[in-house]
Amino acid sequence: MPPSLSAEDLIRVVRNYYDSSNEFHFTPEPSPEENRRQALWTQWIENMGPWRAFRAKLRSELPNYKIGETYSSADGGPRCIIYPPKESNTPFASWIVVGCVSLLAPVYFVYGVECDYIEGRLRRNKASFEPPPPNMILPAQVVARTIEASFGFSAVPREIAETPVHLFAGLLEPPKTTLLHTLFTNAPDIIP
Repeated sequence: MPPSLSAEDLIRVVRNYYDSSNEFHFTPEPSPEENRRQALWTQWIENMGPWRAFRAKLRSELPNYKIGETYSSADGGPRCIIYPPKESNTPFASWIVVGCVSLLAPVYFVYGVECDYIEGRLRRNKASFEPPPPNMILPAQVVARTIEASFGFSAVPREIAETPVHLFAGLLEPPKTTLLHTLFTNAPDIIP
């Protein structure tokens, strides 16, 4: 596993992939930063073998859980989503594990999405960076362990993930943008 990167190291990295002004909103051409991020996504899509192997490993270790994924080239990397078994969902609330890997740096982050589970659908999603509830501790640990084994990435601590950056990520702009938004996803509470 590579050594942990500091907040300053990660800020230097993400500056290469996100704009520090909103000028790009008013031009038809993508910025050089956007082009660099899109090139990483293109490279990743052309070689999804490691991601598919990672997902297969998760399925074998968590056979009773539904495993999904989401990736948007507006984000800093793909996300895998671990839904609790249907029988453990209450009509009121669920906690879903989300594991993110960054295409920008050899780092990952695991968090949760709290949501209401009403009439078979997720409602009122809210990202949670708190420890998982007892029934989702094992999936969160399996996701972290499998990311480390599959990719050799280091976990980003919450306090570093929440470090503000003066960059524009998706519809987020300073001072709301954090390292989490640039390294992983600008919409942590949105999952399929």
